[in-house]
Amino acid sequence: MFVLVRHAHAGEKKKWDGPDADRPLSPLGHDQAHGLVAALRGIEIATLFSSPTTRCRQTLQPLAEAVGLRVADHPLLAPDAPPDELFALLHGPEADGAAFCTHGEILNALAEFARSRGAPDAPPSGATAKGGVWFVDCGAGPPPTLRYLAPIPAG
Repeated sequence: MFVLVRHAHAGEKKKWDGPDADRPLSPLGHDQAHGLVAALRGIEIATLFSSPTTRCRQTLQPLAEAVGLRVADHPLLAPDAPPDELFALLHGPEADGAAFCTHGEILNALAEFARSRGAPDAPPSGATAKGGVWFVDCGAGPPPTLRYLAPIPAG
């Protein structure tokens, strides 16, 4: 089982003056990041992987502190990452027990790639709110079980 997280609310791109990779979470986003801790309580998380962007790292940071892990950047979670390589990563042994924080466009690209391969184990395109979580249990199936949890608090 692994967890896919769309980064929490980070405000509007147009209103941010710096590089987009440095755009931080908004106050709502920080609340959602703390809500993630409660949402994942009881789920065994062994590894935390983040897009190398500030907003993704900040989304996982409260969870990292709560479970005593560090957040590791992973280039396949970046906004321009190739979905086929991320798909392969999620189907490898490194994914088991991991939480992955990425971007809406990557989740959408992953869904489109999975659909093109006839694989039912990716979140539906456009279905993940900022701060939303997908639980993907590959040991339950085939096909894998997908369960969605909306952000807490909602955005």
